[in-house]
Amino acid sequence: MKPEVKERLIIGLIQYLSAQSSGSGNFAVADGYMAIDNYFSAILLDQGIDPTRNHKQKLNLMLSHFGDLLRKAEATQDDLEEFYDYWQKVRYSSMIPTPNKTLYFLRLCYRIIFVILEEVAFRNGKSHNELEEELYTEILGNRWSSFDEEIGYIHEVWQQEAEIQGEMGIGSKLGNKMLNPSNFCAICALTDDEITKEIIAKDSEFGSKVADFYQSFLKLVVYVQNARFKQGVEPDEITNFMLSLRLGYHGQSMKEIADDWGKMIAKALESLKNKSTETQDREDDNGV
Repeated sequence: MKPEVKERLIIGLIQYLSAQSSGSGNFAVADGYMAIDNYFSAILLDQGIDPTRNHKQKLNLMLSHFGDLLRKAEATQDDLEEFYDYWQKVRYSSMIPTPNKTLYFLRLCYRIIFVILEEVAFRNGKSHNELEEELYTEILGNRWSSFDEEIGYIHEVWQQEAEIQGEMGIGSKLGNKMLNPSNFCAICALTDDEITKEIIAKDSEFGSKVADFYQSFLKLVVYVQNARFKQGVEPDEITNFMLSLRLGYHGQSMKEIADDWGKMIAKALESLKNKSTETQDREDDNGV
């Protein structure tokens, strides 16, 4: 596989993962479209076609050279042009896509990524699963993170609880299970550090802690739903919102941290010295 093809696949997958975990329709649409845009570049490069920096021209290239592939992803020209138009609007205006429209674009994004990855894999003598695992391993350390099994278990527990509530006369079993917030939540742990990637991929205790965080997040979603109800939101609209907690840790080496603190302390001392000098000069001018 050409290095530039793989690079575009990796960048696109990172953007898709970011879009999935976004609590803002703007960010989700922006990252989602750039994900498929990079996948467009990947397959065009693999075909020996210049993908061009003009995104609309790139879309037209895809429609003309890979129309059958896009139809396989159930992506019509209208779908793609609408996605492109929304992407332009969230970049250059304050328009906010509805949660339903955002989910529609994310599902479209997934289908396009799947079929392009499948085609690129076939062209390079690999299966879809083999190439997917290769990309995920490079990004996350492994195709499956240490917390995936526990997240799946939590989902099933919430499904069972939804069914029990239905049996108790609170809603219906099927309706409760359909509204289970874990049906609509995505969790992803990203890092550039190779050692931390291995921890995310293989450390079961790390996975357990992430699962605890996920469980708390589901409870937070339910709290927001209840709070919306108390504020008079119509029952049909109670679940119609997006939410994410995008926590981040941007660390440094201990030497870099010490150097930064040293510079801040030196700057503070210099500022105090200058203020003291200015005060003395004013007192001298006033004959004090």
